[in-house]
Formats: sequence, structure tokens, C-alpha cells
Amino acid sequence: MDEPDFFINKNQGVAIVGLGLIGGSIAGALKINGFKNIMGIDTQNKAIEDAINKDFIKLGDTEPENILPLAEIVIVCLYPKETAEFIKKHMNDFKYKAVITDVSGIKLDLINEINLCLREDLEFVGGHPMAGSHFRGFDHANPNLFMDANYIITPTDTSSLEAISKIKGLAKILGCKSISEINPGKHDEAMALASHMPHITALALMDMCDVREMGALLGPSFKDATRVAQINSRLWAQLLISNKDNLDEQIKIMEKKMEQLRKAIISSDIKELEHLMEQAGSKRRKIG
Repeated sequence: MDEPDFFINKNQGVAIVGLGLIGGSIAGALKINGFKNIMGIDTQNKAIEDAINKDFIKLGDTEPENILPLAEIVIVCLYPKETAEFIKKHMNDFKYKAVITDVSGIKLDLINEINLCLREDLEFVGGHPMAGSHFRGFDHANPNLFMDANYIITPTDTSSLEAISKIKGLAKILGCKSISEINPGKHDEAMALASHMPHITALALMDMCDVREMGALLGPSFKDATRVAQINSRLWAQLLISNKDNLDEQIKIMEKKMEQLRKAIISSDIKELEHLMEQAGSKRRKIG
């Protein structure tokens, strides 16, 4: 059943904190889908000016206290540590009963930190759009960035249905094809495998590779496997360290799987190797 219209009221004030790739893309997507009161907050005047000139936002400011009191919905598009710091620092500037969300790829510690100091009238509902790029900055903002992407919402026991529905409504307007709800802790466990391990694997492969010697010999499979090594190091260092316990478990499992493959290869155990390959291939085909 569709969400009630008031949860996605396009006349309400929406403030986007951080007009980089993600924040700028959200602004553009909301604009082309009929939102009329989009505002931006950024430390760089140029990002604000560019967003206004591109008609992605109605107004913007480097001073959050000039924008936050005007917004019913606030989308914080900063790195995880900066997200928590921003919300805590500006706790008294948010509009009464505003709904705050984020776009961070790590959730449990972030949400716990925010909820410790959250005003009683405010709600924070974590959000994680599964889309992005190795490019940075507003210059690369794309209103279609989230088209057909997955969007994860991480409410807690205290999250109201109205606040959750608002974030769902936003995700739908961004163009996301699958919107799911999951406990913040389960989210972080899942991301350790689904997102963080592919990045770590790509980093390890590139660290093993001497591009000067191997460059002309690298085919599509290697390039596909290492695409995500083109990484925003400052952001991903925060994500990986924040999720270190879950990631440690996944790395240990990976080590066991690699050892299993190594033994089958070294011992020339063709049946075991074929079995492992067929098992992996069967699982991969189920993903689509």
C-alpha cells in the first residue's frame, strides 16, 4: 500500500548538509521530482553557489543556524564522525519536531552516539543509499545517481512510523527500487560482507599488483574485481575502523576460504576445486 501523501509533502523544507557528490545528487533528484523548498549547508561557498546556479537548491548558507530552523527534514551527507559532531553541535538549531537522517555506511555506533543527546522532540532515522562513485564534490552530482539503487533504513525501537515513512518517501522519490528496514547492528554486520569486504579485497589485489609491469596484461576480470579500489580514503578509513569487530570476523572467514582453495589447488584435488567453483557459481547466479 502506498504511503500517505503527507509523509512526502513536497512543499516542506528539506535541508541537505554537505553538498558533495551524495548531497548534491540528492538535491538534484528532489528538485526534478518537484520539491520546492530545498536548502543547502556547506563549508564551501562555491558548492552553495554552484547548487543555486544549477537550480538544485533554493537557498544555502555556510552557517547552519540560518538554515536548520527552516527545515522539517534534514539530510546529513557528511562522513560518519562529522555527521555525529554536526548533529550534536547544532542540536539547538533544528526546527521543532524535525526528522533527521543521514547517508552513512555505518550505523550502530553513530546512532547510539546521536540518540544520547537527541532532543526529545526530534527524531533521527538512519539511512543508507547503496549508490556512489569514486568521484567527489558537487561537480559530479547526478540527480539519477540513486535510480534503481537499494536504500536501507535503520530505525530503532523509538522511531515513529511517521518518521520512518518520511524517509521511505524520500528514498522512493530519489528513484530507489528496493527500500528495506533493518536493525542498525544487523546493518553493520551485513555491510561488513556486502560492502566492506569487496573494498578490502580490491585494495589487497591492487597492493599485490605492480602496474608498471602488469598494466598491459590486466584483463577485464582484474579491472572489475578492483574497480572499488578507487576509494575515498578518508571516508573509508572511518567506515572500516568503525565496523572493525564485524570486519575482523569476515576477514577471518575469508582467510579460511582462501586456505581451503589453496589446499585444493596445491594438492591437485580437482573434484574439490570443481565443487568449490560450482558452489560459488550457483550462489552468484542467484544474485542476478
